[in-house]
Amino acid sequence: MDKERIVRFSGSARFAHWGHTVTFLVLLFTGLILFTPALGNVLAPIFGGHVNASLIHKIMAVGFTVIPLIALAINFKGFIEWWKDVFSFGTNDIKFLMKFPLEFFGFKVEIPPQTKFNGGEKMNSVITTTSCVFLALSGYVMWFKAAFPPVLVQWAYPIHGICMILATCMVCMHAYLGSFHPGSGESFWGMWNGTVRSDWAAHHHAKWYEKVSKS
Repeated sequence: MDKERIVRFSGSARFAHWGHTVTFLVLLFTGLILFTPALGNVLAPIFGGHVNASLIHKIMAVGFTVIPLIALAINFKGFIEWWKDVFSFGTNDIKFLMKFPLEFFGFKVEIPPQTKFNGGEKMNSVITTTSCVFLALSGYVMWFKAAFPPVLVQWAYPIHGICMILATCMVCMHAYLGSFHPGSGESFWGMWNGTVRSDWAAHHHAKWYEKVSKS
């Protein structure tokens, strides 16, 4: 750590984040081709037709599954620390969510001391992770439907669609807040090169900054 920037995300965390981002987006658009005829006719030529889109969807599904497992194997300790932080939802996180609408629209607010992930990021992590797990599980059931009971296959389709909509909404909100929202640009750099400004960390994640400073 130096006077200006501190490390926020490890290489394995960034690998998992961007790898999952790319595979998710490709899965989203190829999935729309397969399940939405109107959009399929528009998007299919981009991926070389419906057959190629189906093949790419399956390849990306494997990557979507393997990438977080690789990151988990590389930095299991980091995963446990993230997991503990995300599920340590306290009073300050609730206060953050109450003030969040004002910050969302660009107003300056006093942020209650937050850990490495604020209340909004914790909710995003839980919802997105859960949605992605069920997306993957239902997707494999649909892919290898002959190996599963018909009733499970039948339920896999609506589960897959609902989780896709939910995850897409969360990803869109996360992308805006992490990249385009005024004052949150440092979040992008934290995930791009791993470091953030120390003054930004002290303001947005006071509890985490204090812990890192002491160590």
